[in-house]
Amino acid sequence: MTESKVRLGVIGTTWYAETHLRNIQSHPGAELVAITGRDRNKATEVAGRYNIPLVYTDYRDMIDGGNIDAIVIVAPDEMHLPITMDALDAGLHVLCEKPLATTAADARAMYERAESTGQKHMSFFALRTSVHHRYLRTLIEDGYLGQVYSAQFSLAHGFFRGDDYQWRFDSARGTGALGDLGCYVIDQARWYIGDIARVSANLRNTIARSHPEGNAYRPANDAAILGVEFRNGAQATMSTNVVAYQADRMQTNTVVLQGEGGTLELQHTFAGAVLRGARAGDNKFRTLEIPVDWWEGVDPNDPGTVGQVHSVGDRAFIDAIINDETILPSFYDGWKVQQVIEAAFDANTKGSWECVPGDGT
Repeated sequence: MTESKVRLGVIGTTWYAETHLRNIQSHPGAELVAITGRDRNKATEVAGRYNIPLVYTDYRDMIDGGNIDAIVIVAPDEMHLPITMDALDAGLHVLCEKPLATTAADARAMYERAESTGQKHMSFFALRTSVHHRYLRTLIEDGYLGQVYSAQFSLAHGFFRGDDYQWRFDSARGTGALGDLGCYVIDQARWYIGDIARVSANLRNTIARSHPEGNAYRPANDAAILGVEFRNGAQATMSTNVVAYQADRMQTNTVVLQGEGGTLELQHTFAGAVLRGARAGDNKFRTLEIPVDWWEGVDPNDPGTVGQVHSVGDRAFIDAIINDETILPSFYDGWKVQQVIEAAFDANTKGSWECVPGDGT
């Protein structure tokens, strides 16, 4: 790291990768040094928009160049393991997009390697950056619900309603809606309630997608429903769907938490968010406004800019490097989510409830 800046390289040139680029660029302690993309022309175009001096088509060349201190991985899921291992071995800090890996064994290997090298590591779960989700967690911690008895988590969008090939739904490359969106709700469940003990699952393929080269492949799910039991005795249902028409909402995340002290409900969409609550004895639900100081420079009418203002996501990653602090969510959280995903695949195949391993197994 230079005296005043953390030098970062980003792998990925999609519109979503540009979200990371904007977040990184907003941090006064960060310097965007390099970007890697398979299409050099596109990578060069993106680099020009963010004044990134170095462009690569092979992430290994970026790592070997020695010009960066940290790497942000926004690549297809099957690439997360090799890129992370190479980066850690080169002494780089690593932020990796969700899901951390395609198997629990790979996720554990990534976590253990990161811990052994002493490098900072972050599993990126974007919903944790939201002001509404963070405030909801504070309400839980402050005892609004008391002991949580049950919950519902859902996340749905319609971005993949078309029948064109998507690597996410090729089981050799991705884990479908369960991994792509399920990782968010599983992480929410762990964040709000605690570790998961066992799971049941029903996975579906709604839309047939042909391989662009006519190759046969095993499709991954585009919709998933899970039943979950937590180690503390709570229970929940989860659903994810990538072919759900959402109109102006575009994407909808719904969280309902029911406990001894009351109920909390959050509906979070691209069009806006509403948090409601009712404590035991209340006659009706009321809207819970986010306190003004929680916004800290973020326009409540443009909440998506939070990653460019608050110490969350990419900015929290950079802060942790500068200040030598622990990062949450880390690769540990990514590994624990992957264990639940893997147990859900087994549960779907067997038509049974499957146990989620603890840390010692």
